[in-house]
Amino acid sequence: MPGKRLDEEERQLIAQFLWDGLGYSEIGRRLQRPASTIQREVVRNGGHNNYRPGAAHRAASERAVRRMPAVDDLDVDEEAYSFDRSPARVQEFHLRLVAVFRQTGLTRTAARILAEIFMTDRGSLSATELVLRLSVSPGTVSRSTAYLQELDLLRAERDGKRMRYFLGDDLWYRAWLSSAQRNSVWAQTGLDGAEIFGLGTPVGARLKDMGQFFAFVVVDMEATRDKWLDFFEKKKRARGEVTGDA
Repeated sequence: MPGKRLDEEERQLIAQFLWDGLGYSEIGRRLQRPASTIQREVVRNGGHNNYRPGAAHRAASERAVRRMPAVDDLDVDEEAYSFDRSPARVQEFHLRLVAVFRQTGLTRTAARILAEIFMTDRGSLSATELVLRLSVSPGTVSRSTAYLQELDLLRAERDGKRMRYFLGDDLWYRAWLSSAQRNSVWAQTGLDGAEIFGLGTPVGARLKDMGQFFAFVVVDMEATRDKWLDFFEKKKRARGEVTGDA
């Protein structure tokens, strides 16, 4: 049944099973569907306590008329990996991952896009899939993905008539670089402040300690960066992604 859209009878059963207190995994087992399919169906149609099968089916029918892909068909690769993932833990981790991405200075939508793509087994989503998952406008997705591409955190490829987005290979390095730059600013600010207030004053002493601490952090991070870049280059060569002397 993978790849086949949910029908009205299945949606009625989902509503009944939710009322009976069954979890997504058990509902998926009974309907012979991936738990992720059941979770997406419920979450985008009111949630566990407000799921209405009739309204959900009408919404799916309207999407089909507009020739948009059904939610069930979005993550074909995920259906190939039938691990019993706890929906509650997955949702909790999703929020945690978004928060971590936001700490690097990204906007909320950009952080959500990165998290959504990262948490798909195939590691990519189309623009339409992002619109459906985030419940935002196509324009919002377009602006946010363009912003992420400028930061080299995403790359885009044409997939038929649609754009498909992939995580940048050096995503973690870019996140680290942002952190390193902030630490460098802290170090320089502390040392400049110590000079202004005077090293013999309590304020100057505190600022000097701050500056020196972050200066040490920056040195350690630069050493770690060099080790990672060397390791990452070797990984790419092992995968055949680097040829010649590049």
